Amino acid sequence: MKKIWIWALFAGAFAVACTEFAVVGLLPQIARDLDVSEAVAGQLVTLNAVAFAISAPVLAAVFHRVDRRKVLFGCLTVFALGHLTAGLAPNYPVLLGSRILSGAMMGLYLGTALGAAARLADEDRRASTMATIQAGVSTATALGVPFSTLLGQHMGWRVPMLAIGGMALLAMGFIAAALPPVGADEQDAGLGTRMRALRTRPVIVGLAAITVFWGASFTVYTYLVPLLEQRAGMNGTLVIVVLFIAGVCAVAGNMIGGKGADANSRLTLLITSGVTAAALIAVLPLSNAVVPAIVLVTVWQLAAWSFVPAVQAALFQAGGEGGELAVSFAVSAFNIGIVAGAGFGGIALDQTGLPGVAVLGAAAGIVAVGLVVALTRYVGPRRTADTGHPHEPAAADH
Repeated sequence: MKKIWIWALFAGAFAVACTEFAVVGLLPQIARDLDVSEAVAGQLVTLNAVAFAISAPVLAAVFHRVDRRKVLFGCLTVFALGHLTAGLAPNYPVLLGSRILSGAMMGLYLGTALGAAARLADEDRRASTMATIQAGVSTATALGVPFSTLLGQHMGWRVPMLAIGGMALLAMGFIAAALPPVGADEQDAGLGTRMRALRTRPVIVGLAAITVFWGASFTVYTYLVPLLEQRAGMNGTLVIVVLFIAGVCAVAGNMIGGKGADANSRLTLLITSGVTAAALIAVLPLSNAVVPAIVLVTVWQLAAWSFVPAVQAALFQAGGEGGELAVSFAVSAFNIGIVAGAGFGGIALDQTGLPGVAVLGAAAGIVAVGLVVALTRYVGPRRTADTGHPHEPAAADH
């Protein structure tokens, strides 16, 4: 049986991760209520991800000598205040500011929680312990988006914002009761040390592949609700069902991708990126009817989320001796992809409508496959079963 503190950190990860994608299902409501376009409302996803991407390495470096319990408490307190502000926001600028704050706290929380888990776990259970914390994120994707959308449809978009803040406070109480003393970082993990991991070609290729791949996916996913409503003709209840299916696929995809990477990391990278690109190409022809749209979302989300653990393991290997620090930037690369996807997708929506969003996502997906092919040059075919780390890291090109 897992130690109780693991579930406390899981609860915090679930709470903060709900903020990232919850807005996706609430975009039409927010746009109407605050009198902005859906493209402008989509920037609530974009700038939340910008804050996440910056905070993950930068704030982690700033607070690396502060006791991790204090950092976790501070994160969740500020996060809850941000969501209180969001729930009471009188206008779009205030809501946008709260999204930036919650994104920054999410990045800092997840990095700190994973570090605490690595320190407290038994050595032979370290990888599975960290995986449990990460499962809080995928579970939030599976449950947070459909349930926040359901709440929003019946009680307004402000209620989900307040509910997420309340969950953060409950998680903080759980952590206070269950998490043992952790201490601060004893090693030099400042920003300069972290940035040195970016000096090798394999790491640059890997981070570029992550950014473009996730950007391609989120060019379309950010505007999934209007796509389902306007092109497939789905009603509110059916949209929630599809969002729930997408979330379940996120959880399942993480498991499938991890096992695939254990067996053959190169093949897993190529298959997941290829299927995702094919799904994005098929968005226009398959999104104009209910059943094809549901099948499309299922295949797309399974493939996209299966890519995540596979590319993180590949990046560790491609980074050679700097693999751990290279992986620390992966979360930023994913969120930069969200920024780019939501941002450029919003421009495409304004200029050419939903078809333009689909075409842009498909084009970026094709580019991502090319970068993944380049990344596989630095990746061995097999990985250790217990950690997902390579037996022999590939030599890094400088």
